[in-house]
Amino acid sequence: MNKKYIIGAIICFVIIGFLGWFIVLSDEAQEKKEQSMLPTKIGQKVWTYNMNKYQWREYQKTDDDESKEEIILQVQVPEGNGGYTSYNLITGNAQVPKEDVWVGEGSQEFLKGKRLYSYFPRTFEYYELIFNGVKFVPRKLAKDEIKTLLKGYELIYVSELKKSSVALDFSKRHNKFAVINDIGDDFYKYYIVPNDSKKMEIGDFSDQFKVTEGNIDIKLQRLEGCSKAYPCYDIKIK
Repeated sequence: MNKKYIIGAIICFVIIGFLGWFIVLSDEAQEKKEQSMLPTKIGQKVWTYNMNKYQWREYQKTDDDESKEEIILQVQVPEGNGGYTSYNLITGNAQVPKEDVWVGEGSQEFLKGKRLYSYFPRTFEYYELIFNGVKFVPRKLAKDEIKTLLKGYELIYVSELKKSSVALDFSKRHNKFAVINDIGDDFYKYYIVPNDSKKMEIGDFSDQFKVTEGNIDIKLQRLEGCSKAYPCYDIKIK
């Protein structure tokens, strides 16, 4: 009888331990999910650049603020009336001016390999953040560079949209698209509007979208709709 009680108690402890472990694991997963959805925090160190290797990487806690070989970028409050993305430059190298790094209005930086790129939502353009030996400056990417950067995306050029609506064939293998500004227009407050949100989803940036089915009409427009000053642009996925 005592043996049965002991076995039963062991089983109960095992079940309780498993449930406790599962709850903790679920909480950690939820916390990670919530953290990934949070915007980059002001004061957070995010990017590290090695001047000798000409390479970028994500900031690591072991990176030295006083390093003479590496430069760390730290997020600051957006600068100016336009809300330019800006970073505090941290380095121990006296030859590098400790000037704030301004990128683009509302720009979104992202790492690809050992290079740091930036998407400008106001203009639907892509840049590379480079160090010219004195300071960091954004360099606008050419069409061929964007094709390489956005591998797997079908590119839709604004110059084509301005002429007429663009019609593209749907394919499950090629179902990701990006609108590329090749004529320098301003797309302030523009966003992508589907006729059926169940058939598509917005990508990582405001110029990107992915479709799950064909026969969908998409507009690129401002919140207030179409006007002569701010025309809408049509994209049809057949």
